[in-house]
Amino acid sequence: MRWLLLALLLASTTACWQPRYFAPRENRNGTGPDGEAAASYDIKVDGHADTKGELRVWSSGARARFTDDDKEVVDLRVGFELENNGTTPVQLDTESMRCEELMVKGKLQEALAPQQVIGSGYAGPGTTTRIDVVFRPPTTRPRDIDGFSVRFALRDDQGGEVTQATPFAPAYPQYRNGGYGWYGSWGWYGINGYYGGAWGPYGGWGPYGGWGPYYGGWGYGYGPSFGYWGGHHRH
Repeated sequence: MRWLLLALLLASTTACWQPRYFAPRENRNGTGPDGEAAASYDIKVDGHADTKGELRVWSSGARARFTDDDKEVVDLRVGFELENNGTTPVQLDTESMRCEELMVKGKLQEALAPQQVIGSGYAGPGTTTRIDVVFRPPTTRPRDIDGFSVRFALRDDQGGEVTQATPFAPAYPQYRNGGYGWYGSWGWYGINGYYGGAWGPYGGWGPYGGWGPYYGGWGYGYGPSFGYWGGHHRH
């Protein structure tokens, strides 16, 4: 029982540092490159008929990591795919971009500027560009993040501008074969799923896994070494 309690304690502690995923709360009619739920917006500028296209916005989630100087941080990632179907260039302005309405453990935080921008926000006529933006919330645990929104602006070379804010909320399994699907990392058969890897019922930490209460190597029931009927059980 002592080993079982230790396993459960370690499991609950480790879960705090697992990734947290988010999905848009509006216009969720598109997907990101890896199947993430994306908000899709038509690009239209009043009086600028040559400016048109589509913008897709999604989040790749929040993940904890250590920096090169051993600082523990959380990276909150948001992706943009800008499709220019017009005859004039369009630019996604990353300098003015902000993460707003950021709620951490139920408290509203100050707006954040991007910590890192990967890619170019410039899309010439008839081209598509993609960028990934990293924000750095004031926490070391992804699950402390309750929600957020991202405000951004699009500009053309004729002085036209469109601004938008996309709100995000925690996401739950919704794709059959994607990251949250049956065979995805959080699906039934994925690494964290019901029959999946370390955290599934049959995984290393599950009821029937290496640390599980029944048939696991450290289990309560039939574990071969440290289980209730195992070699180290005291009668």
